[in-house]
Amino acid sequence: MSSPDPRAGRRAAPLLALALVAALAGGCQVRPLYADRPGDADAAAAVVPQLRQVAVEVQRDRIAQELMNQLIFALRGGAALEDPRYTLRLVVAARRSELGVQVREEVPTANLVTLTTTFTVTDNVTGRVVASDTVYTTASYDFSSQRFANLRAERDAENRAARVAAEEIRTRLALAFAKGA
Repeated sequence: MSSPDPRAGRRAAPLLALALVAALAGGCQVRPLYADRPGDADAAAAVVPQLRQVAVEVQRDRIAQELMNQLIFALRGGAALEDPRYTLRLVVAARRSELGVQVREEVPTANLVTLTTTFTVTDNVTGRVVASDTVYTTASYDFSSQRFANLRAERDAENRAARVAAEEIRTRLALAFAKGA
């Protein structure tokens, strides 16, 4: 009587693992988040038209205005809205902190701009809050002995932080719309 080959079990193990992964992945649904046409995906199809119907509340502060402009371009490519379905309210706070300091001169060598943005999107028809969250973004810049260069570097860092915050807000809104919130 011959005994079973012990190598046969080792050969079957990768196939069994692959079959298990395939079975578990069968329940997953992957669909495009920014679908444009109804045929592209079922629930996500309305995301882009909904994003185009978001009006951003007017901002007064320079950094908040930069964020508002970035959001308008991210959501609808800069197009104007006549009758928006949603209103996006922003509360923006910016802070500058020193990252590194020269030891003998006690002058900062690098700074960090931190942008904290709390947003709320309200459906203008129902008055219901569609999405509400807080986004934290940072951007660093080098500090030099030239005053104008420091002002320009700080402004550029603020603009970079606003651009990243706008993309993060757009993504979170798209997820909320895709979920049917």
